[in-house]
Amino acid sequence: MSDDLPDYQNVALMRDLPEGRVVTARVAGHLVGVALVGASPRVFQSLCPHDKASLKDGRIEGCAVQCPRHFARFDLESGKVSAGWRVDDLRLYPARVQEGWVQVDAEALRRDPPEGQKKLWDLS
Repeated sequence: MSDDLPDYQNVALMRDLPEGRVVTARVAGHLVGVALVGASPRVFQSLCPHDKASLKDGRIEGCAVQCPRHFARFDLESGKVSAGWRVDDLRLYPARVQEGWVQVDAEALRRDPPEGQKKLWDLS
């Protein structure tokens, strides 16, 4: 795929997404969190940017996911963390629904992976 064209891939069936909870799925080699906000799916990095706690155990409250370990909340529209926390934003990915499937833009995942960019060391 071209770097500027979306590559939407299936992540989860809409009917399998529980209200108020996060499920995880692997797509394009990356683990992501998937949740519903109202009737709209959200796809985001599955680990908290603070200490890498799994957000699968977090709760969806309104338009935010709450980390189960330290209770910071991340806005699922912007990725911003709740007041008082000095942590990186939560990575969010474009999602859509096609024929009952939540799909995520896998090209966006490759450009900005949930675990961050891998660093290569040049020791020459």
